[in-house]
Amino acid sequence: MNLHAWITCLALPLAVSLAAGCNRSPAAPEPASSRASRVEESSSGPVTVTLTFTPPTVRLDRDLLLNLRVSAPSNSVVTLPAIESRAEGFLVARAYDSQPRTRDGRMVLERHVRLTPKAAARYRIAPMAITWSRFGDRREQWFPTRPVLLEIEPLMKDPPASLAAPKGPFHVYPDPATWLAYLAATLLAAALLSLAWRLLRRAHRAIQLKRMSPRERALFELAELLQRKLVEKDKVKEFYFELTMIVRCYIERAHSIRAPEQTTEEFLSAVSRDSRFPGEVVNRLRLFLGAADLVKYAAFHPERSTVEQATATARNYIETDAATPPPASRTAPTRSSSATTG
Repeated sequence: MNLHAWITCLALPLAVSLAAGCNRSPAAPEPASSRASRVEESSSGPVTVTLTFTPPTVRLDRDLLLNLRVSAPSNSVVTLPAIESRAEGFLVARAYDSQPRTRDGRMVLERHVRLTPKAAARYRIAPMAITWSRFGDRREQWFPTRPVLLEIEPLMKDPPASLAAPKGPFHVYPDPATWLAYLAATLLAAALLSLAWRLLRRAHRAIQLKRMSPRERALFELAELLQRKLVEKDKVKEFYFELTMIVRCYIERAHSIRAPEQTTEEFLSAVSRDSRFPGEVVNRLRLFLGAADLVKYAAFHPERSTVEQATATARNYIETDAATPPPASRTAPTRSSSATTG
């Protein structure tokens, strides 16, 4: 093989490799979020502080490791700062110090901190004071580290359209427990309003009754009793209880006789000896109360006409008794004596 052929065989592979290298596009720069760690360094005199964050960005689904490294002359005394009060947006999950070591006349101290991110507006490591001094020198020196603001990396770089934020507000229905709480609060409020209304009505009625005369009050109570329609509801015994109590309470208010607390015999005995009750009135009361006792205690079921007659008797007694003026009080004649002189 001649010299020209040898040169051609050697040059051809070299040309192919050069062409492949020329056609290769330059490598894209690595994004900040994919770097292994972020390093921040501060120094003052012979002391150097290095903060290393792994990973370099913050994600809510993983912890962040912070390595605080201080390098100082071996004849120095260094105090490492506390991280808890300087980590904004993080919870300190764990912190420990490595064994100090010396290399090339310098002392190296390291503190390892595991930070758990929480929901916050920003994630920041505030400046920390590094205090140091030399052996035999009482003068203590210090300097602050630079603040570090960490970037937030989203959990999903390209969220699907279904997870996009809504265009406008939408209604969220309460859960069953909230509905039950609302229902209980509504029922309680309704019960309280009903109770307050009944108390107000009762107070208004009490004031109204107090301003009435005994006759007006008895007739008012009788009208209320008839409106309840106890006879139509087959509650005749309860009706007679209420009817006789209206008459007895009227007598107590009008004549100061404790009629509601006495038996029928005791009451009739008391009124028969009272001059304010004529014999005819006592006989009407005896017939009225006796018939009522038969219904209340002897299980007697009267006819409708009998009930109406008892009601008319009670009304007639209240109206005629109130219209009759009280008997004139009898005054004993006064004896006049003349003065005699002896």
